[in-house]
Amino acid sequence: MVAPIQPTQEPNIDSFFLSLAQMTRFFAVVLTSLTLAGCASTAPTKIGADTYYSAKTNTAGIFGDVGAVAGDLMAQGNQFCGSMDKEFELVTQSTNPNVPGVRFGGASITFKCVAQAKSPVMRPDNGVTTITTK
Repeated sequence: MVAPIQPTQEPNIDSFFLSLAQMTRFFAVVLTSLTLAGCASTAPTKIGADTYYSAKTNTAGIFGDVGAVAGDLMAQGNQFCGSMDKEFELVTQSTNPNVPGVRFGGASITFKCVAQAKSPVMRPDNGVTTITTK
């Protein structure tokens, strides 16, 4: 003889909303963690007399602007020097473009915190030298 099938228990709507709230909280924590982990940057690191290095990765992929990342680093460097009552003076700047599926782009700067910054001087060739041979 086969046992009769027992009716299943009705779903409890309160437990559904509780689990929905738990899932929402879980995804919020995961999203926040990924966002914070994606903003890889180094705090200004002293590499010489009043000279510092800082770098930041752009995790916006093909939509990111590495020029904006470099500008952000300069703003942070300016605040860093200002906290020591000194002025920001850029020494070097480099940017790496985004390569979708391979790597995130980013920027790095080297700067000095000095008593009085010099006016930036841009070379007429924008730092590019062309060598011609005859």
